[in-house]
Amino acid sequence: MRNWLKNQHVILSGASGGIGRELCKILIVRYGANVIGIGRNEEKMRSLQAELGENASKFSYFLFDVSSREAWLHFKAQLLSQNISPRLLINNAGAFPTFEKTLQTEVETFERIMQTNYFSIVYAVDALTPILSGEGKDKPAIVNIASSAALCTVCGTSAYSASKAAVKSYTEALAMEEKGRKYIGLICPGTTATELFAADENTKNSALDLIAMPAVKMAKKIAKKILKKRRRAVLGWDAKAMNLSTRAMPVKGLFFISGVMKASKSKVFSKVFEYKKQ
Repeated sequence: MRNWLKNQHVILSGASGGIGRELCKILIVRYGANVIGIGRNEEKMRSLQAELGENASKFSYFLFDVSSREAWLHFKAQLLSQNISPRLLINNAGAFPTFEKTLQTEVETFERIMQTNYFSIVYAVDALTPILSGEGKDKPAIVNIASSAALCTVCGTSAYSASKAAVKSYTEALAMEEKGRKYIGLICPGTTATELFAADENTKNSALDLIAMPAVKMAKKIAKKILKKRRRAVLGWDAKAMNLSTRAMPVKGLFFISGVMKASKSKVFSKVFEYKKQ
């Protein structure tokens, strides 16, 4: 497998934690890329830099809110001032609200999640595509990290599922339109043990813990798919099961997955399902 990432500049949002943090380390240490991480927590960025040890020089970071279009345009200007033309843009940043029924979810939550999970990608692609470098076999590359929720809507996550479905549709359209000119990849990870669910106390020691793939393992799988320039990858047994279920039974598959969630009687879904007291 040819390593087309070596010594290339990679832009990675959501680099300070979870999948992004592990992916950053893999891209630098294993594949020799120069990663420019984007996040909001400088303490986490500094600890990541320290963790990279002798490879720390291949990592730099910028702190801003990915849901701000102006921030992306400013970031572009900073890259141009440093004569940096990235080969690869990985949109990985994301947010997850608590599990909650749709009609009980605040409109502001829908707006916030859509801004962070979907519009941040639109802003990033719009701002950075003009300065992405590459030609021939090494075309400019954009990889968007969606979710298994983009393939199978998850009960209790209407804001999150809707935002990831938007990412999927956007990426697929981009891939069709840029075929032959750019490598466009869509990654749909299943449940992963990250800080994404940290806002919900009910996720601790819940059903999610039993099925979640370690972040480092998921990051390794994602990196391999990117190196192979896969246009679409569904990662994790739960993601594959969700994908298969809804492809085989577009309507019944959704209710089947919902039924499995309810049958688990996990506290993480307590706001979604009304469990009968034993």
